[in-house]
Amino acid sequence: MQDPQRWPVLALATMLTGLLTACSPWLDSPREEDHPLLNEAVARKASSPREAERLLEKALDANPRLARAHWELALLHLNYTSNYAAAVYHFQRVLALRPDWPQANTTTQLIARAKLELIKEGFDLPVLPSVQRQLDRYVAEIHRLNTSLTNLQTQVRALTVVTQQLAAQNLQLRQQLQALSAAPAPTAAPPNPVPVPAPSPVAAAPGQSREESAPPAGPTRSDGKARATSAAAASPSTAAPVRPSAAAKAPTGTAAARPTDTKPPVAGGRTHTFKPGETARSVAERYHLTLRDLMRANPGVNLNQVRAGQTIRLP
Repeated sequence: MQDPQRWPVLALATMLTGLLTACSPWLDSPREEDHPLLNEAVARKASSPREAERLLEKALDANPRLARAHWELALLHLNYTSNYAAAVYHFQRVLALRPDWPQANTTTQLIARAKLELIKEGFDLPVLPSVQRQLDRYVAEIHRLNTSLTNLQTQVRALTVVTQQLAAQNLQLRQQLQALSAAPAPTAAPPNPVPVPAPSPVAAAPGQSREESAPPAGPTRSDGKARATSAAAASPSTAAPVRPSAAAKAPTGTAAARPTDTKPPVAGGRTHTFKPGETARSVAERYHLTLRDLMRANPGVNLNQVRAGQTIRLP
C-alpha cells in the first residue's frame, strides 16, 4: 500500500508530464504520423473535404502545435475548398512551428500561389505591411517574368525567320553548285596568230643580182665573212670596198663599246618611238588603230607602262 503523503508528489509529476506532452514540439513530432484524427482526415480528404476539415480542426483544438494538422488543413483549403486566406494562415503556422519542415520550400511556393489566387479574386487581406510588401514584390516579379517571356518569344520568332532564310540560301547555293558541276568545261580558244613583218629588201650592189645580194637565212657571223671574202675574190672589180668597222679600229686589249640604246630590236615594218607625254592609247588613235591591235603587234611589250624613247611595232 502506497504512502498517502506521496500522493501530492505523484499528482504534480503527472500534471507536469501532461503539460510537457501537450506543449513540447519535440514530444509532439514523433506522434504526428500516428495521430488517428490526422490519418482519418487524410483518408476522407478527397471524398468528403468538409468532414476532413472538421477532423483536422478537432485535432488542432486538442493540440494547436500539430504542424502536420496545419499542413493538411492548408492543402485542403488550397486544393478543395478554395479558402485561400485560410490556406495562407495554416501554411505560415507550419513554418512558424517547424522551421526545419522538410517541405519548407514547397510551403513558401504554395503561400505565394494562394496569395496570387486571392489577388485574382480581388480579396484584400488584412495583412501586415511587411506581408503587403512581399505581395508587391511577388506581383512585380510576375510582371517581369511575363515581360521576359514576351521578349523571348519575339526573339524566337525572329531567329526562326533568319533560320528559314539561311536554309533557303543554302538550298540555292547547293543547286548552283550542282549546276556548275554538271556543266561541261569550256574549251580554250586558240591564240590569235601574231603577224610577223616581212624583212626589208637589201639593195643589190652594182653587178650583182638580188639573189646574190640577199643575205642567207640564219647565217653565222663566220659564214657571212667567208662568203663575203669569196664574193670579193670572185669579182674584185665589182665588189664594194669594205670599210673597217669600229670594232676593228679599236686597239688590242680594249673591248668595243656596246650601244646603250634601250630600244627593242624591230625587224622591219612600221615603228613608232614614244615621245614624252605619249601613251599607247594616244598612239593607237593617231594611227587609227585600236589598243588591241598594238598589243597583238607587240606581244612581249607591256603597253600600260611605256616610256619616252621606247619603240614599238605598228601593224
